[in-house]
Amino acid sequence: MAIQIQLLSTEQEEIYESFLYSMDKTLIYSSLVYRNFLRGILDNTKDYYLLAYENSQLVGVLPFFIKYNTQFGNIANSLPFYGSNGGLLISEQVISLDKVRIELIQAFNSIVNAESVIAHTLISSPLDQEEQLNFYSENLKFSFQDERIGQIVYLPSWNLIEEDLDDHLKGLYHQKTRNCVRKAEKAGIKIDHSGSLEVMQFLFDIHHENIMAVGGMHKPLEIFQSIYKTFEYDKHYRVYTAHKNDIIVAALLVFFYNQTAEYYTPVTKAEFRIDQPMSLLIHSAMKDATKRKCKYWNWGGTWLSQTGVYQFKKRWGTHDLKYNYYTNLIDNSILNLSKEDLLREYPYFYVLPFSALHQ
Repeated sequence: MAIQIQLLSTEQEEIYESFLYSMDKTLIYSSLVYRNFLRGILDNTKDYYLLAYENSQLVGVLPFFIKYNTQFGNIANSLPFYGSNGGLLISEQVISLDKVRIELIQAFNSIVNAESVIAHTLISSPLDQEEQLNFYSENLKFSFQDERIGQIVYLPSWNLIEEDLDDHLKGLYHQKTRNCVRKAEKAGIKIDHSGSLEVMQFLFDIHHENIMAVGGMHKPLEIFQSIYKTFEYDKHYRVYTAHKNDIIVAALLVFFYNQTAEYYTPVTKAEFRIDQPMSLLIHSAMKDATKRKCKYWNWGGTWLSQTGVYQFKKRWGTHDLKYNYYTNLIDNSILNLSKEDLLREYPYFYVLPFSALHQ
């Protein structure tokens, strides 16, 4: 049975989105609104969204971006930016499963070869079935496999009454987490959400403070501005706010797509951490996600070395679902660059594990 591979055209965008919504485990990262977001923040790149047709029906897709660099070489990611899972998305209605997957991978390889890509990375999804991970391991050519732990909460049925929903979610949490939620409630923390530019500015300001306090790399203001401009508030995302005495003391950015809520950017004013506002923010956002008929709360990826972060998420009743970064190195010369070189030359792209570099 012939499989046709095409590049996404403007005329196919509605079909593409309908395809993503036909499956319950698709994440926002493969969506076209996220593609538009990436287009706005990435410089000197081109996106390719591969579509596989079987019997004139769309049955598979593979989205990726190429970053062009004339000095050191081009890099491809499916997909770039923080925590952006990509890889193959295949319909359950497909007849020739492996054939479709192989055709998409071959089309991907043809494009990256034609574009003189020196290293490319495919990032699987934590919601991928084990069978798909096995396919990657057996059929992808890769030089490095970088494992992450995806942590997912399976949300309860959306039609529970408020009291039962509250109890059900708290029943998933560790005792310490339940106590943190109650502490915030007793401290008089009130929860709201807002799509205002002022609240987005607050999110950036406290994000900057929080990350700088621990010596990390913060996301620049342009990222938050692009989120505000690109995504539709209350459809694609919400910024939840925690208030004490009418002052915003914490905020949480959550993305929504199909049946998954994405925990994305949490911020808390340092002097109010003792009141545990973030715990109540997360609990409230989880309740809202359930009411929106989401099945999954995605905490995002955790490095195997991040034991503290892992334990914090685990106490919310998460299930561990591993996913991988599969990187194929085509030109070894890039190994002579430093970590700082890669971060400067390929912002928001994953090139290869820093541990593999010669410097």
